[in-house]
Amino acid sequence: MNAARWRTMAERGSSWGVSFTAWVYRRGGRRLAVAVVTLVVAYFFITDRHGRSASLRYLRRVYAHPDGARAFGRAPSLRDSFRHYREFGLATLDRLRLVLGEDDIEFVVHGEDALARLVARGEGAVLVGAHLGNFEALRGLARRSQVPVNVVMSTRHAARLAAVLARHTREPSLRVFDVSFAGPEAIAALQACVARGEFVAILADRVGPGRRARPLRATFFGADAPFPRGPFLLAAALRCPVILIVALRRGVRCYEIFAEPLHAPDAAAHTGRLQWATAVAADYAARLERFCLRAPYQWFNFFDFWDEPPRARKASAA
Repeated sequence: MNAARWRTMAERGSSWGVSFTAWVYRRGGRRLAVAVVTLVVAYFFITDRHGRSASLRYLRRVYAHPDGARAFGRAPSLRDSFRHYREFGLATLDRLRLVLGEDDIEFVVHGEDALARLVARGEGAVLVGAHLGNFEALRGLARRSQVPVNVVMSTRHAARLAAVLARHTREPSLRVFDVSFAGPEAIAALQACVARGEFVAILADRVGPGRRARPLRATFFGADAPFPRGPFLLAAALRCPVILIVALRRGVRCYEIFAEPLHAPDAAAHTGRLQWATAVAADYAARLERFCLRAPYQWFNFFDFWDEPPRARKASAA
């Protein structure tokens, strides 16, 4: 299964799942909602053969890392793959809770000083995230810093889910910036956001569909993997600080948010944007790997991320 197919399936399932879960959550509370999420996850786990296989291959790659055995304690099995799926369901439930403005969720921010200095100077930045943990936790960061966060995404690929979440949103601490279009107009609009001292947030661990995607390549868990060039070229074009943002769930009511500066954008003027973007993507992949070791079940890309050939896929899934 490729990224485009997984994105379509996940968006379709999440849209009706979030609507139903929101109804259950409002009437029965979190415990009942968790039970419902577990049942929904079990259905997708049983019926999604390709995603289940991709999940297990990913978990085994993590386990094969020198520090991977410590993350699991034993070789991953289908039981671990189900836990991986269940974490995805719990993250979706937390997205709903965060959209509803629940104030019982604690945010522990590591690297907040770097963000505070930007806020004090009125300086904007690009926040580069991943499908790791819960990017929706940026709502908590936006509330704390009182700085608007513009999430760059294509609503064409998540229109239904975005509409469902919008119906439940109590406060717009995050703004979705639709980049279904591309070109000078999009860059100019985002440059205006940065010039106002706002943050621009974008995910950088899933390559879009089509031949024009032309991914960058970087080592990830011991093998060559594709990463989208768009987020990194965007950061180079905006010429502002670039911060890696990861929010990991640490229990029912706690998220740890990690903020780590990436390469300085000024270097892009000297090395060229593509060369700079390639270097930053490699740094990003190395750090993403480190955070996946912290929370291996919270990375939610249930497809053939490494573009493994069929023979390699069959061997690694055995």
